[in-house]
Amino acid sequence: MIKNTGVRRRRYRCAEACSTCKRRKEKCSGNRPCARCIERGVHVTCRSEPRQPSTRFTESYNLNREGSVAVESASRDPNVQDGRPQESLYPLGLVMSNASTTSVLETSRLIQDTKGKYMFIGDSADLSLLQNICSLVGASIGPCAFVEDPFRYQMVESAPEGPATWLHARDHQHPAKPSFDEAVYLIRRYIMATNCVLDLFDESDLLDNVANWLDNHSDHTSVLSAIYYLVFAIGAQTCPEDKDALAKVYFDYGRYLTASYFMEDPIIPTVQAYAMITMYLLGASRRNAAFMYLGTAVRAAYALGLHRSDIAGLFTPAEIKTRERVWKVMRILDLFMGASLGRPPSTEETRNTELDENYSPSVDLCAIFEKILTDIYAKRMISTDTVQKISQHHRRWTAHFQTGLDTDRIKDEEFLEGRLPNIGLIHVQEAYYWTIILLTRPFFVEYVSSRIALKSQNCGDGERSPDPLRSSHRIQVHACVNSAISTVNMLRKLLGFDGIPKRLPFVVNSIFVSGLVLGLSYFGDLYKTYPLDDSLGTALKLLALFSQDAVAKRNLAILESLLDACRIYVQKEAKENMAIHSQLVSGMFGQIHTEDDKEDSGTTNTPEGDQSSVGNIEDQLRRPAVFNRMEPHDATDQGLTSVSTVGSSGSVGLNTLDRPEINNLNLEAMAAPPTFQDDISMLPPMSPRTLWFGSYEDNVPLFSMIDARDFLE
Repeated sequence: MIKNTGVRRRRYRCAEACSTCKRRKEKCSGNRPCARCIERGVHVTCRSEPRQPSTRFTESYNLNREGSVAVESASRDPNVQDGRPQESLYPLGLVMSNASTTSVLETSRLIQDTKGKYMFIGDSADLSLLQNICSLVGASIGPCAFVEDPFRYQMVESAPEGPATWLHARDHQHPAKPSFDEAVYLIRRYIMATNCVLDLFDESDLLDNVANWLDNHSDHTSVLSAIYYLVFAIGAQTCPEDKDALAKVYFDYGRYLTASYFMEDPIIPTVQAYAMITMYLLGASRRNAAFMYLGTAVRAAYALGLHRSDIAGLFTPAEIKTRERVWKVMRILDLFMGASLGRPPSTEETRNTELDENYSPSVDLCAIFEKILTDIYAKRMISTDTVQKISQHHRRWTAHFQTGLDTDRIKDEEFLEGRLPNIGLIHVQEAYYWTIILLTRPFFVEYVSSRIALKSQNCGDGERSPDPLRSSHRIQVHACVNSAISTVNMLRKLLGFDGIPKRLPFVVNSIFVSGLVLGLSYFGDLYKTYPLDDSLGTALKLLALFSQDAVAKRNLAILESLLDACRIYVQKEAKENMAIHSQLVSGMFGQIHTEDDKEDSGTTNTPEGDQSSVGNIEDQLRRPAVFNRMEPHDATDQGLTSVSTVGSSGSVGLNTLDRPEINNLNLEAMAAPPTFQDDISMLPPMSPRTLWFGSYEDNVPLFSMIDARDFLE
């Protein structure tokens, strides 16, 4: 037992602790970066925030780290007045702790819509990942077009200008009903585009009743009329022909009938109509409006008890089937909106979705989405046990999903009649890969962020930097990147068809998420492991197919800008590695070019706009740094399999720092012109041996003499 000597030890406190140490309640050295942040490998996020006087009526919005937007005070921050919230210096999505648990900052996230209003965007949102990537890219290569995108804090929303005109549809003549052939065509286009995600009706039922509905010229206000007008609207909106104007006419009248006659009457057709309104608005790039209409549909579904399966005995088998289908659609739309916008789900599953009887892969996949959103993103914490439980559910799903495709009315074929792609099967598969990306994204973002932080440190002591990727988390990083590549490869088949729907919001979302993951993979040096060039290029081509979709066009512009940033990074890495080897070569063989000549040649070969981000290689070489030992291929420093690939854009898997005997050299010691003795010591021991300069073939033909005049004639 240690006795108290009565001498009190004086405590020294720094004048201003960094925000990270304040949040973690740890002792801070007061430096920038502080010792604790350097030790934890997050020194790029080390900063101190000036204390602001508390004001009772001051608004304070903090956008989460992964969203990387922080609006401290709308009244204090001049950037907010210009629609440019202050960018956060916290690029990490989730921080790995020693207890295998990851926590997120207790902050909220906002983003501007087209009218300048702030909308909530949560942790799982695509835009949150985008802002996170902007922070990481800026920390890696500095300012570029991708980082300084003026629209990076805005959400694409194709909201109509002025007051809504559909409310006055009764004042105008109802739209003319289509012909029978056109009605059949629009119904089939509706079924094709919404297969799996909007499974409300059987195609045969719609086709059998459409003739009677078309012949009844006096029926314009019935439930059936609202349903058919909305079906025609989605069919015209998604067909490859230009029928957008016709789609809007049908949609406005169908929405008018729904709001005027069925809004206050919670019946099954009401839920079906509002679900179709939600789907149409998603295709029209109006996600916030779709989110609001979905809320009405969900409340009506709960009012009808669709969330409970134990009351099925009160209904006929046909009614039970309809109720289950409508609830499944509610779940699909709700989980898609919740995951893509980062907003809390409005539905909760009470059924056992893994039962073999009437097994639905779509419903079971929604249960996986719900676990990820509620157990990880809602709690803002992730643990190894949670990942293992959800991954076990993934394995059970993959073992059973093909047996339940009939329940979801999805054919187990890659192509349908007419050699068109099976959109229903595509919807199921891309959702499966998206769940994996959502689950593993925090580990992937943390890996890339830690790797960027380690590269910016000066390891002058010659010791190996800590591994930014734990061995237990390597598979999560692989799973995230592999799922993104698998998504693109699975959707590649769409490039060979002309008759695919021109609006597929679920598919567009998966392409964009996969493209963001692929782009961020470059900055984790994973281009040396995976064929990122080919996959990212394919993602751009896929988004170009949906040029009628405003969200898809915006996503395409973002990925194109991200690809340019990736090329700058790869070129920067190549120049740094080439400079290192040039030092070694000039040390052994000398050099005939001066330092100024090298700088001039480097500037000449640098594309316009890249000089600021690539930087001066000679200045980097003069830094007091020791290059640490690495295993073959830089990416394998985190246990990643090395596969050198060459992409279409010319990005080659560079492994110029792969030899341990080279990487352990102190380049600062080589700043002075080395002697030959110094350089010969770098060569491996070699015994005298005979060199054979010819080929190893048995019969080597001799070269014959040719008269040069034969070439001049």
